[in-house]
Amino acid sequence: MTLARLAPPSSAVLRNLLLVMTLGALTSACGGESCDVGSEMYRTELFFGLDRENTTSVSEAEWQNFVDTTVTPRFSSGLTMFDANGQYLMDNGNLIHEDSKVIVLLHDGSDAISNSIDTIREEYKSRFSQEAVLRVDSVSCVAF
Repeated sequence: MTLARLAPPSSAVLRNLLLVMTLGALTSACGGESCDVGSEMYRTELFFGLDRENTTSVSEAEWQNFVDTTVTPRFSSGLTMFDANGQYLMDNGNLIHEDSKVIVLLHDGSDAISNSIDTIREEYKSRFSQEAVLRVDSVSCVAF
């Protein structure tokens, strides 16, 4: 009998598995019960660093243009933004401290929405020469 050797899972597969396990733990931690107030929605937080290597930081005007042209068309029903201070370990090993922006999105967790969120992240990285845009997903009880 010959055993097939499987390739190790990619970081994307591991990240998705971790997300599924985390969401499952969150659901089971609540006993699988529905929210006492409101209803369950997915909450995504996106963290955008404003520093750029070898040039000026992303300006308020550039940020607002990005939000107006890339984020708002995908989340026209609303979002929350705020300023933050963060630090990030670059691929080259340098630890940087930088001003940041955080966007909080509430949504249904569908694949289409998730793809829209990833498009926003990729557009920011491309437009402003960024290594990463942090994405944090969780399930929350929401009432409007």
